[in-house]
Amino acid sequence: MRLQTARAIYEDGRLIFADPWLVPRDGTEVVVTFLWEFEQDVIPEVDPIQALRGRGKGEGLVEKLLQSRHEDRELDERTHAYLRT
Repeated sequence: MRLQTARAIYEDGRLIFADPWLVPRDGTEVVVTFLWEFEQDVIPEVDPIQALRGRGKGEGLVEKLLQSRHEDRELDERTHAYLRT
């Protein structure tokens, strides 16, 4: 068994293969990948950055980040102390 790539065009509910020799046999499992062409540009109504602004308010996230960095720094200093001797 091996992977095979074939170009085809989807038309009227059917796949029309460019090369008739590459048409899969009945019962063959296929994966279809296609380019989606939008009729119009999709512009989000809400800016995602603005939508998330202030979401973590009151959770002390800055303090948690600083504590985590402090712990990382201490761990690095402990694990690399043998290099300074």
